[in-house]
Amino acid sequence: MADTSEHRLTDGVSVGAIKAFLADLKKEFPDTYTEMTTEDACKQLVVPRTQQDNCAYVEQLRKQSPHEHVGKATVFVSHAWRYKIADVLNVLLEFAEEQRVRKEDSKPVFFWFDLFMNNQNANITANLPQEWWSTTFKESIANIGRVLLVLMPWRDPVPLTRAWCLWEIFCGVSNEGTEVSIRLPKSEESELEAAIRESSKSVMDTLVLVQAQRAEAFNPRDKDMIFEAIQNGVGFGALNQAVKDQLRAWCLSKMVAAVEAMQARGEDKTEVFAGLCNHVGIVLNEFSEHDRAIAYYQRALAIWLHTEGVKGLNVAAVHNNLGVAYNSKGKLDKAVQHHEQALAINVEMLGETHPSTADTYNNLGSGYYCKGEYDRAIAYYKKDLAITVETLGKTHPNTAACYGSLGGAYYSKGDYDTAIEYSKMANEVFVEALGEKHPRTADTYSSMGNAYADKRQYDLAVDCYEKSLEIRVEVLGQQHTKTADVHNNLGVVFKSKGEYDRAIASYEKALAIRMEILGERHPHTADSYNNIGLAYADKGEYDRAIAYYTKALEIGVEVLGEKHPSIADSYNNMGNAHAGIGECDRAIGWYERALAIKVDMLGEKHPSTAQTYNNVAEAYRNQGKYDTAIAYHEKSLDIKVALLGEKHPSTADSYNNMGNAYADKGEHDMAIDCYEKALAIKLEVLGEKHPSTTMTRGNIGLLHEKRSNKERVDSGTAAVDSAYPNTRKVARNLRRIRGDSDGGDSEHDNGVQQQDTGSDQVQALAGQQDEADEADERQGCSSQQPLVGWLQKRGRRRAAFRPCWCKLDDSHFAYSKSAARPPKRRISLLDVLSAELAQDNSELHVAVPGRTFIFRSDDRSDTTLAEWCRAINNCLNE
Repeated sequence: MADTSEHRLTDGVSVGAIKAFLADLKKEFPDTYTEMTTEDACKQLVVPRTQQDNCAYVEQLRKQSPHEHVGKATVFVSHAWRYKIADVLNVLLEFAEEQRVRKEDSKPVFFWFDLFMNNQNANITANLPQEWWSTTFKESIANIGRVLLVLMPWRDPVPLTRAWCLWEIFCGVSNEGTEVSIRLPKSEESELEAAIRESSKSVMDTLVLVQAQRAEAFNPRDKDMIFEAIQNGVGFGALNQAVKDQLRAWCLSKMVAAVEAMQARGEDKTEVFAGLCNHVGIVLNEFSEHDRAIAYYQRALAIWLHTEGVKGLNVAAVHNNLGVAYNSKGKLDKAVQHHEQALAINVEMLGETHPSTADTYNNLGSGYYCKGEYDRAIAYYKKDLAITVETLGKTHPNTAACYGSLGGAYYSKGDYDTAIEYSKMANEVFVEALGEKHPRTADTYSSMGNAYADKRQYDLAVDCYEKSLEIRVEVLGQQHTKTADVHNNLGVVFKSKGEYDRAIASYEKALAIRMEILGERHPHTADSYNNIGLAYADKGEYDRAIAYYTKALEIGVEVLGEKHPSIADSYNNMGNAHAGIGECDRAIGWYERALAIKVDMLGEKHPSTAQTYNNVAEAYRNQGKYDTAIAYHEKSLDIKVALLGEKHPSTADSYNNMGNAYADKGEHDMAIDCYEKALAIKLEVLGEKHPSTTMTRGNIGLLHEKRSNKERVDSGTAAVDSAYPNTRKVARNLRRIRGDSDGGDSEHDNGVQQQDTGSDQVQALAGQQDEADEADERQGCSSQQPLVGWLQKRGRRRAAFRPCWCKLDDSHFAYSKSAARPPKRRISLLDVLSAELAQDNSELHVAVPGRTFIFRSDDRSDTTLAEWCRAINNCLNE
């Protein structure tokens, strides 16, 4: 094994040495030095000067002036050898001057710069063991204390494609106390500032397309060693995220600085300034800094109101952005208010049947959907559908997207049959237009699977999910977040069937994929931990469940912050687990924390708030505090009736659970009244043979038995499907009431059955389908592959760029607001005139008759703009 002690990174070269080398380059190569790369300088100047002594350039400097030119390194330089050497050296000099002027450190700056510090006559790192990269190298950077990343060109920065540079950046950001500074050459700085004023968040996105596993190195052995260090250490997901976070923060600081610079120049009343504020607001909102985003949007709005008036289209655009920001904050009423203002402008200025008006109807539908007001959401989705049908026809993929939106709303409304009907309509259009083997088609199968699962038709649900899985594996690959979502969905169904080991296996498949692609610190990874915990809870292994919930909660709080609905869901789950082991006081404490967040973020009148009231009620019921339990059930019921209506499965569940509390209290007449209300709803909405209907029948039977009314015990045992765990208890109890044999199961459940819809357990299915993956068990949003992923799309009339979820197959290119939202537009490839890169490859232009759609990169995508462009053109040429 090589002696690695001599390879510790300790020395650096002075500013004077950098200046001298730059002067030597200019002297030796007066006509070409400005175009020479670092590699050129190595071959043409460094190697000839050091070849005879077979040493590093720093050794010659040490001989010339050991104290003036060489000292303890204070800055580690990360750069790409394809850069122009003059640009790199000038960045180092500019950085050193900044430190001198700011007087941040009285000590002189010494740069660890590999061109000078390594012996360029031999590959000294070739025989270093893998552990050197993950220990000695990382520790050396920590000892230096600062990493300077030279980033250029800003539109396509080379370091983000080089394995060496990514590892160097990570070694900096992962060491506590090590500062990472990012710099551009002066010429690039001015170009970036100009681009920021004209464009939007896409400027940032150009800098953060980080996929370490796709990075390359000049020497394949270097790449292998670095990859091994990553895989044995933090993993690619964590590396990607750490580098992205650092670069995004830097880019955001540059954008804010551009705003401040315009303000300092007295340009803060111009429309250009308004556009810049709008762009910065989009970035801030994407970083979950919603309050700061709103502040920037308000500045833009004030200017556009002055220059365009209240009916300006830019005014409409910023109202829409404000709606998005308030929605992200959970301030849903304000979100809807701003979307309605945008709608009023679009209807008056563009007309009722304009595509932008249809988009706004869709946004409003999504807003009311998030509020839990499904009837109003459906009304707006139907307006969107009417415009789409009128302009594009019934068999257009955009129309199928509208069917999907309606299916999702009906699903959440509890009208599963109508949801399935709309999902099938969407499926038929997509199969005809895009083919069976397409991600959009797979989405519709998942949507149907969700509805069948909630109808307790689990075999049909599994069949739909397996069709979706087959397509996604074939089209997107096994290691894809959308594939992980289907594994997760299958886990939900297996859990509902009581097949907990199969459920855990499916959840663990989803977790493994998410860990690899998204990393440990990601909301969807937290969802997987949460779901595994739910399965263990249902198995009765509450300690293991709590351990998984704790892991999910740690990640969630770090990534999303304390006040977020997903955190409330985790608190809810912790409460359920503690209730399961009889710790009702601790359970109530968790529920109350969840309730506080939900009331604050979602409002009192929201289905999720109602469900938490239900959980608190059940905890008090388990404590024997029946009056308090009934009071909380009444709060839950009032919200559900107001939002979902009297005839909704969740409303029926509240009647059922309230009946349980009255039954435990001994008020059997009140209990039966509640049960019969629940039964009437379930018979109408779910049908005679639904397990939930059977459960309520069983509760009524048990109460009549207690009152010696055995003749009124339901005789319809045939309706009980005892294949499912939630109805096995009912089957046994009904047989016991009539004196039948229990088929060998000696355990009897003498108590009434609490209705468990699953929503109180908050099972998250990340990356919902655009059509209808909207189950209580499914997560709200958020992915990547050449045919599926995030991009930034510019709005009409040069409005701001906004993130969109894009999908491509050989027939259509579709985009939506997110993977969890219904699609906004589907572009038939038959209509596409061209797809090409523009603006120095920073934009993808997709032209159709009368319009050009403009897209830019998004940091969450695995796919570059060039790959999108190539994929679209491949489809056009087939």
